[in-house]
Amino acid sequence: MSIFKGKERLALIVTVFLSVLITEGCAAAIKYSYDTRVNFSEQKSYTWALSSVMDKQDYLLEINVQVLADQLLAQRGFIKVSENPDLMISMSYEFDSPVYQQDSYQLRMLNLNIYKIKRDMPSPSDMPRMSVDKGNTTEKKELVWRGTAFGTIDTNAASDDLKKVVQGILSNFPPK
Repeated sequence: MSIFKGKERLALIVTVFLSVLITEGCAAAIKYSYDTRVNFSEQKSYTWALSSVMDKQDYLLEINVQVLADQLLAQRGFIKVSENPDLMISMSYEFDSPVYQQDSYQLRMLNLNIYKIKRDMPSPSDMPRMSVDKGNTTEKKELVWRGTAFGTIDTNAASDDLKKVVQGILSNFPPK
């Protein structure tokens, strides 16, 4: 009888271990990186860039990611603006299937890149020749933060995978 209990206990332990392993294997892995020279506390406004996924756009997915990210960023004091942002956010993603299908609800990767917008004003010697306005300001983007989720990401509206992934990606933004 004690041998039977030992086998039952071992089977239970193995079952629990495998369940945890399988569950963790399905969760998206989150990675992030940033430019340590940037003072993120000075950046307060942002805008979204147009999608970089030209031939595989999924409008609903992009809107849902933006809404989720906007809510999180607002909680952290960031303001979404349409003109003169401090930061620009771009999104890219890969579907689980190698062939794009409009009804595909799984991603294998979601990436958010955050760029600092640098505005260069004309030099003082150029001032007499031109008026200083938005049209004379040159904007340059500099990648300052990147967050990526890898794994099976369910984007179906009935699942909270997408919400968890966006929260996970932005959990380390802004860096402290």
